[in-house]
Amino acid sequence: MRLHKDQGETLVETILTVVIIGVAVTALVAALATTASAGAAHRNNVVADTVMRNYAEATKAAARTCVTGQTYAVVFQPPTGYTVSVAPTGTACPTVLTTRLLTLSVTGPTKVAQTMAIRIRTP
Repeated sequence: MRLHKDQGETLVETILTVVIIGVAVTALVAALATTASAGAAHRNNVVADTVMRNYAEATKAAARTCVTGQTYAVVFQPPTGYTVSVAPTGTACPTVLTTRLLTLSVTGPTKVAQTMAIRIRTP
């Protein structure tokens, strides 16, 4: 009497292995893509925050040389892809002993805006 031993894998086992490996690789690639996307978004937010703070400092520096009744000029060039807007518009110097509230808004390449409120005053 001769005994038959199972040797090798069946087609079903091979297909199941390929499917499991395929799902695992797909999940890994999706996780890497999400990580890269989140990293880029975080980098853009950090740059937008830096642009906003630098513009605020440039605005305050320009206002320090203000004379009541005149205007001040902010000298600042944001990096490519970033825009800065100020509300209310206008660069009139505030009167002595008063402050002027400005709202700065920076928009980056992802079109997400960050805002900051600052007060300027004439020395």
